[in-house]
Amino acid sequence: MAKEEEKKEAPPAAAEAPSSGGGGGKLGAMLAIVNLLLTIGIGAIVFIQFKKDKNKEQVSDIQTHEPAHAEAKAEEHGEAKKEEHGGGEHGEAAAGEHGEHGGPAKKAETIITLEQFTVNLSTAVGAPPKFARVVIAVEVNSSDTSQELTQKMPQVRNSIIDLFNSKRPVDLQTGEGRNFLKEEIRNALNSFLVTGKVKGIFFSNFSVAS
Repeated sequence: MAKEEEKKEAPPAAAEAPSSGGGGGKLGAMLAIVNLLLTIGIGAIVFIQFKKDKNKEQVSDIQTHEPAHAEAKAEEHGEAKKEEHGGGEHGEAAAGEHGEHGGPAKKAETIITLEQFTVNLSTAVGAPPKFARVVIAVEVNSSDTSQELTQKMPQVRNSIIDLFNSKRPVDLQTGEGRNFLKEEIRNALNSFLVTGKVKGIFFSNFSVAS
């Protein structure tokens, strides 16, 4: 009877042994899975942090090189603007053209009124003498020409007197004849002026008498 009871009690002990071994295996597997997840999580955090640090370095590099690039671009833009608005030959040409066509470089026109002339006209032999009495104004293109004309006044008056002496009274009776004499006087004065030119000759108080 005792042997039979031992045989009957033996199976429950054998059954408990597998149950205990199976529980330990499951716990080990769970620990392994937890360790794996922790390892993966730590690796992911390290990788993300590495990417952030790498991106910061790239942004820093861009900011470091950006001022130099901007400075070069600004310098290039400044040179182009200088060439466009007056640098080099273009600026010199524009300045010269501005002065030639009415800028500050243009010299003011001046009119000089000469002292009254009383000059003999050409008459036939035996005819009563005739003379012209006239005031002449001379228009020149600059103050320098005006100064030169004043300095050469003896030569100016001599040229005008010679031209009047060559004219007959009839030559000065018409407007056409007097305009022709004005042109002759202008050409005579321009022949010895060097700083500028006479632009016009004007008569006032013109009269012919005997």
